[in-house]
Amino acid sequence: MARKLSPDKLLFATTLALVLVGVVMVFSASAVMAEEEFGNPYYFLIRQGVWTLLGLIGMWWAMHVDYRTFRHPLCVYGGLFVCILLLVGVFFMDPNHNTHRWIRLGSLSFQPSELSKPALVIFMASLLEKEANRVNDWRHTLLPCLAVLGVVLGLIVAEPDLGTSIAIAAVAFVLLFCAGLRLTYVLGACLLAIPPLFYLVYFYEYRMQRVFAFLNPWDDPLGSGFQPVQSMIAVGSG
Repeated sequence: MARKLSPDKLLFATTLALVLVGVVMVFSASAVMAEEEFGNPYYFLIRQGVWTLLGLIGMWWAMHVDYRTFRHPLCVYGGLFVCILLLVGVFFMDPNHNTHRWIRLGSLSFQPSELSKPALVIFMASLLEKEANRVNDWRHTLLPCLAVLGVVLGLIVAEPDLGTSIAIAAVAFVLLFCAGLRLTYVLGACLLAIPPLFYLVYFYEYRMQRVFAFLNPWDDPLGSGFQPVQSMIAVGSG
């Protein structure tokens, strides 16, 4: 009989601390705007607090569920199918700041790209477990992984949301590498990713502005470089 492991208290405490710090930062950054727009400085804090509570309940539930439950085909393929369906569905929603990232249901809204992160991890973990002895097999392992990854990343990039797609791609390749993917494949994938990344940054003005703002925020301290400059002022003033 398998030994039952207790939860990692340090990891739990660290996660809880980061969540609470995040809630404080939300209040610090939004109190003035919430007062001006809604007449209540706690408007965004309350909303964030509700989602934080739901997230903590979900974390508590996940801590008490056997992880092997998530390799059931309904969880693996059902979750992936729902996420892809939602990623397609955002394009039929009204755009927000010229992007299609959100699904809104009344006062509630969420980004399907966030749901795709755990769904993709569960799918890849399940597949890599089944094909543990042939991780570098193109037909049975790499091709299915890359095909699903390509569909998910393509939909997220089209929203557009380059940052989330890069984060998901990085997590996917870490999973593959930890499962035994050859280093040459990892390096090859990184090299192949350079041209599309260059295109997606260089030919989109707002992304180039972010790069320039990062390199020299003082060139436009009241525009694109406002946030980096203010962060340096905040750190410098203690």
